[in-house]
Amino acid sequence: MEKEHDKDWLKSKEVEKALKISSCDLMHLRTSGKLRFTKKGNAYLYAAKDVISEFERK
Repeated sequence: MEKEHDKDWLKSKEVEKALKISSCDLMHLRTSGKLRFTKKGNAYLYAAKDVISEFERK
């Protein structure tokens, strides 16, 4: 069950690679509210649905 839930969220490096953006660009998307995220420890996790939507806009 845990692994299925993990597919809903992507790590920062996965998002950067998928969108072909820098960590700074990712931070701007996060702070502007364009990508939903949660913080787990020191890691940011991003909603896969939002990443797909952002990818389709590019």
